[in-house]
Amino acid sequence: MRSPCYPCAPDSRPRARLAGLLLALGLLACATGAPAPPRAGTATAWGYLRLVPHAGVTPTKPGSSPYADRRMRDVEFVDYSKPGFAVVHLDTGPSPGDSVELAIRTSGVRTRIDPPQAAVGAGGAVVVTNASGAAHVLSAPTLGLVRRLEPGEQVELAVPTAGEQSLFLLDVPRSESTVFVSPGPYVVVSADGRFELSGLSPGRHAVLAWHPRFPPTRDWLELAPDSVVRLDLEMGVDQSDVSENAPAIQP
Repeated sequence: MRSPCYPCAPDSRPRARLAGLLLALGLLACATGAPAPPRAGTATAWGYLRLVPHAGVTPTKPGSSPYADRRMRDVEFVDYSKPGFAVVHLDTGPSPGDSVELAIRTSGVRTRIDPPQAAVGAGGAVVVTNASGAAHVLSAPTLGLVRRLEPGEQVELAVPTAGEQSLFLLDVPRSESTVFVSPGPYVVVSADGRFELSGLSPGRHAVLAWHPRFPPTRDWLELAPDSVVRLDLEMGVDQSDVSENAPAIQP
């Protein structure tokens, strides 16, 4: 006996095929690293930041000088395959005005400000908490601050303008944290150097990269509404700003 048929029930097979196609496209986007489509009327810029070694300097095996050049034997080794802490940002546009938290910590015999690098948007704040068991004197020269923080005490510092902000412990040598204050939208790159800036306004933008150990680098983007544009950046001692007329890499 045949099963009853219900003419009013729609055929679900086309919708199932469409759902399968959308899923496949989503998996393909994830596999290629491409971001999701941007919010209507905005654009997304993404890519990878790559470190380029200094010309004539060759890393050597562990245990010896980090560089083949003996004149650089005391220089801290840089793993050029990983960018470490770096920020990609725009020089214009609305800054998120967010906040970043730092802490004074003691591990064994070492006291430090953690993390050693951080980022925040202009108009935001840096919050420092003394999480150690002793009082320390915090200094932020460009912010006009010198203050003793007791254990558990916290201070919030407004950062109204863009640029680098250095924070020190005056009573602990070589304890410093550098906070990069972005003038516009920004993102901290991932461990493999990937970055993604979404919700950007259409138009021409300068895209910059900041790193605590290298000169900043810059390139230019022309963003159309509802577009996703890839732009890869290179950074190193020998690198300089890319020409204003250099075209962006299209996905």
